[in-house]
Amino acid sequence: MPKIVDADDRRELVADAVFEVIADRGLTQASLRNVAEKAGLALGSVRHYFDNQAELMEFAFRVNSERIHLRALDKLEELESGSLPSDAHALVDECAVVLEELLPLDAQRRAEAVVHMEFMLAARTDGRLSDAAQDDYRATGAVVGRVVLQLLESGLMAGNPEPVDEAERLIAVLDGLSLRLVLQPGWSAPEQGQATLRRHLVSLLEG
Repeated sequence: MPKIVDADDRRELVADAVFEVIADRGLTQASLRNVAEKAGLALGSVRHYFDNQAELMEFAFRVNSERIHLRALDKLEELESGSLPSDAHALVDECAVVLEELLPLDAQRRAEAVVHMEFMLAARTDGRLSDAAQDDYRATGAVVGRVVLQLLESGLMAGNPEPVDEAERLIAVLDGLSLRLVLQPGWSAPEQGQATLRRHLVSLLEG
């Protein structure tokens, strides 16, 4: 009996090969041929699942974004389902656990961040990737916005913060940390990134 190949699994396999090529050699080298070679597949097999390189790149970008955000959402649901701590430091820790899923703090997340940055830069001039980039922005905004709402609901935030403004500031902190952790690993260790994120969260709280 011929082996039944799950189309979704095969498409994810090809996406993983795209990520490896991009991480090792850059987005410009992620041709169908190079990706097929990395995946251990015939070029015709890749073309069976993707009509062209543009379709493959958009799919891979969306897979990359989804994996990052799903991990953060899992942590976020844990935060939202429990009782908010009344202690500021405990609250900061719980919120940081969610947001750290968006930072390149280990080998896997660093590789994902490298791929993510390559796609985001390409989306500046590629209309098809631009749509995926906008969806990625919205996904990040949703996670960060919900964390800010948790901070607000705790009653510990200082002053009268505007939720959208605080979410934008927090996204800027995360983006800056991601860039430094990826581009300047010799100067920016994961522990420094975690400490900087926590200092920003602490600055939002009273006392």
